[in-house]
Amino acid sequence: MEQYIIGSGAMLSTGDGATITPTALHAQVGAALAAAARAVAIDFEGTASAGPRRLLLVAQGWNARQFQSGITAHLLALGTCSLAEVFATLARATGSREVYLFAHWLPDDATAGALSEAGITLVANPLESIDRAALIADQHHFLWSAARAA
Repeated sequence: MEQYIIGSGAMLSTGDGATITPTALHAQVGAALAAAARAVAIDFEGTASAGPRRLLLVAQGWNARQFQSGITAHLLALGTCSLAEVFATLARATGSREVYLFAHWLPDDATAGALSEAGITLVANPLESIDRAALIADQHHFLWSAARAA
């Protein structure tokens, strides 16, 4: 039976014009994933952890104001931060010891090690674990389907 990951978040983009764009996500996943995933990171485009260009962070069940004050403000205060710091910020803010990553890549050893030292487990899932997703970012709507991506 399918269920949903629903929450507010932010799309992080890297590079010279790095941005943090507020988002909302409805992602259809299996019931077990929907029940367990509180802190979620999704890379819809990337194929390598060397430098995801855009990474979606979502706190399941949160609204936009909670995400902005609990996560976005902290990331902005950090300025430049590593992928491990991004994941750790998300986990700590949501009160979770796990971050559920949906992507076509796994983090490098340094990132995995830093998370382990911080007591955070990265639960990697293939991007195809998300059957469909509706993403609202900066008043633009995006639909994603595993069937279309294949």
